[in-house]
Amino acid sequence: MDAIDLDPGAYRGTYKLVGGRPPLDLVNTISWPDTPRAHDWLDSPRNIRGWLRAVGLPEPAGEVDVAAVHDVRTLLAAVLRPMAHGGSPSAAAVARLSEAIGVAGSRRVIDPDSLGWRWIEPVTIRDALAPVLLDAAELVTAGQRERLRHCPSCDWLFEDQTRNGQRRWCDMADCGSRDKAKRYYRRSKSS
Repeated sequence: MDAIDLDPGAYRGTYKLVGGRPPLDLVNTISWPDTPRAHDWLDSPRNIRGWLRAVGLPEPAGEVDVAAVHDVRTLLAAVLRPMAHGGSPSAAAVARLSEAIGVAGSRRVIDPDSLGWRWIEPVTIRDALAPVLLDAAELVTAGQRERLRHCPSCDWLFEDQTRNGQRRWCDMADCGSRDKAKRYYRRSKSS
C-alpha cells in the first residue's frame, strides 16, 4: 500500500488507505486515536481535497469546511469503532447516522440515460461525503460485520477482505512488523 500525498505537518508518519472502504479510511484519518500520539490528517482543506481525490470522490465546488468533515468522521467512528471492537454502537450514534444517511441519500438520483444511480455534483463538503455515509450504511446493515476489524497496534479500522478472514493488522509492512518485533522482544526477554 502506497502512502497518500497528505501534508503531515510536524508529524513523522504517512497516511495509507488501508480500511478497504471509504468510511473506514475516513475514520482512520486520525493516527493513533485517543493517545498522546494522535495526529489528524484532515486538519486542512488541502489535505481534505487530497483525501477525496485518493478515495475517488469529487471535490466540492465551494469552500471546504474542516469542522464538517470532522463531524462526519466523529459520527462514523461512533458507530464503526465499537463494531470493529466486537461491540455495538450506542442507539444515539445509530440514530445520528440514520439522520445523516437520510440527507446523504438525497444527493443520489436516477440518471435518465443509464437508469443507474448518479451523484449530484457536490457543492459542500457534506455533499462530497454523501457516498461515504451511504457506504457506511451498507457496511452497518448489509456488510459482513464479522469482517470489520481493528488493528491491535494502531487501532485503525479495516474490513478483512482476505479469502480466509485472517487479516490481523491494518498494514503488514507497518503495524504487522512492529507487532511481530514486540512479540519477539517479549519472548526473548522471558527466555
